[in-house]
Amino acid sequence: MSDGKEKKVRSMREMSTGLALFGFLGPIVILVLLIALGAEVTIASVVSLFVMICFCLYMGFSWEKLDGAMAEGVRQIATAAMIMLLVGCMVAVWMACGTIPTLLYYGMKIITPRLFLPICFILPAFMAVCSGTSYGSISTIGVVLCGMAAGLGIPVGMAAGAVISGAFFGDKMSPLSDTTLLASSSAEVPLFDHIRSMWYTTIPGTIICLVVYTILGISASGSIDSVAVAELSNGMASTFHISLIHVIPVVIVLVLSVKQVPAFLTFGIGIGLGFIWAMIFQGESFTALLGYLMNGFSVESGVASVDALVNRGGFSSMLSLVGILFVLGMLSGLFTESGVLNVLVTKLSKKLNTPGTIMFGVWLSALIICLIGGQYPAIAITAVAFKDVCDDMDINRCVLSRTLEDVGTMIAAIVPWSAWVIGYGVVLGGISVWDFIPYTFLPMLCPILALIFNFTGVGMLHSNDPVKYRPFYVRKKG
Repeated sequence: MSDGKEKKVRSMREMSTGLALFGFLGPIVILVLLIALGAEVTIASVVSLFVMICFCLYMGFSWEKLDGAMAEGVRQIATAAMIMLLVGCMVAVWMACGTIPTLLYYGMKIITPRLFLPICFILPAFMAVCSGTSYGSISTIGVVLCGMAAGLGIPVGMAAGAVISGAFFGDKMSPLSDTTLLASSSAEVPLFDHIRSMWYTTIPGTIICLVVYTILGISASGSIDSVAVAELSNGMASTFHISLIHVIPVVIVLVLSVKQVPAFLTFGIGIGLGFIWAMIFQGESFTALLGYLMNGFSVESGVASVDALVNRGGFSSMLSLVGILFVLGMLSGLFTESGVLNVLVTKLSKKLNTPGTIMFGVWLSALIICLIGGQYPAIAITAVAFKDVCDDMDINRCVLSRTLEDVGTMIAAIVPWSAWVIGYGVVLGGISVWDFIPYTFLPMLCPILALIFNFTGVGMLHSNDPVKYRPFYVRKKG
């Protein structure tokens, strides 16, 4: 006999291909439209999440199911989110202890007139790898380099293209970069496996860039006006104790990474070393360092370019990115629970049924989303859509994460209607995007190399293959 508390059985609607397509594209379209209208990625992601919730409720899913699916999505990225927060803390403390300033200081010493244009690639790349930010590299040393270009007889647009290429090398390859962290965590790939995988396309792309920039810049003449460079390097030296001893924390972290110590522990050790170094060598107080860990390093050196480069990092600097990651993790859980991806992938696999064609689907999806919505959605949403099918096709997920960066990260540097790209021209001398985009070679080469390598099987590792750089590895057909 009923006690009046019978549970209602929800009527589930059948997930047709059309509904699955709507369920997948609806949140994405809303996301990119809001971003195009000027909304922050975090807010656009939240709205997109609510659109997906409404779709799932319409399909007949109970709130309990959806709540559990979102919780599972967050659980899967919790460790990655914590690593991002640790990276923010490590950047701040490495600034305070003089590690990153030392690397930047010595990096400034390699500028020479005859190889100026390749240096316009190498130096921003070095700085971006050290600091994890392409914009910080472009807006500091990039400004200095582009200011020197005219005196050397090199078009400013050409120098700007080399600077942006180098800066995005760092944006792609630095373990401190937000896009590197996002790609590895979205595809659920260990951070340093992801970076090793990217060597397949980044190394040949970089070699081509250096050859081309050398050829273009070989006729450079004149001498470098060293005033701007001296101001930046002297500002570093007067603000920090500069010594090669400050490179030790970097070396230890790199050794731990090579030894494949978990990134969580590696970055924790890096923070601890930086804390000790800052107190011993830079005279920082314990309480000041605690503040830097939370809010980022801050100093007033009296040199604007120095302050712009070193005042960054901290736990709070990563909160926005972590927020995006959590929301997209919840969205990923809903995509999985609703089954929209299974329906679409099953349909898609009839057309894309080889490793090469599957990765072409990744390539094209990331390209379309990046052109409309920017780096973060291109990386995170495409990873959600294709990570399971990569498992089914015996494709190592590091190939997925690599392709996401080859397209999602790099294309963002040359989207002419992007506010960021337009801003690069303003910062680097008030030049048009069409002055530098034709010379921004690496962001063009990486997507092309990814497309070629994925179809030819170069670097197309199997799921259980160790992630090593074997430049002549080709996946056998069948």
